[in-house]
Amino acid sequence: MSFFSSWIKVIFITALVFPLYSEAFIAALKRKEPQCNKYKDRLHMCTREMDPVCGTNMHTYSNECVFCSAVLENNRSFGFKRYGSCDSS
Repeated sequence: MSFFSSWIKVIFITALVFPLYSEAFIAALKRKEPQCNKYKDRLHMCTREMDPVCGTNMHTYSNECVFCSAVLENNRSFGFKRYGSCDSS
């Protein structure tokens, strides 16, 4: 009886946790390349949120706004590589 009870708990916990992680994973897959034109009128007026963006120049920017400000300031001499730190693979 104890074995059966343990498996019920495992299944219950898995059923509770799985939707939380799967939703975050799917949302991460849906992210698209930043549209920098929306930042052209407010260069460097960015929030301090940490949502790293890696540029093709292998520099990690703290968020999409900071990345786009740098791209526009440098006449698009580099582009978007991926979301996340350039250090992580």
